[in-house]
Amino acid sequence: MRREIRKFLGEDLANYLELLRAKLAFAEELYGVRMNYVPLITEGEIVILDKNDGEIKWLRDKRPLTGDELGRLMGKIKENLESGYVEMLLAMNMSCINGPGE
Repeated sequence: MRREIRKFLGEDLANYLELLRAKLAFAEELYGVRMNYVPLITEGEIVILDKNDGEIKWLRDKRPLTGDELGRLMGKIKENLESGYVEMLLAMNMSCINGPGE
């Protein structure tokens, strides 16, 4: 994860994003379905966390956010992470996949 992302997020939220990446990797192993992205912002332009490189990107073109873009959107990203919205989106995707034993 880039230093500027850690600077804007703070250590706790940056570590939480790393945990989300690990959860995606675990879900891939468990369910056998590739999941490369977690949506961080879904209103308007969609912003995602890329599991493969830990970058925060625009969904439309997979381009990492610039420092200015990140600074402008950081409040909404933090709000969605702290409220559990991002975890809810991840959990919703898991219920669509037949799990072990089904």
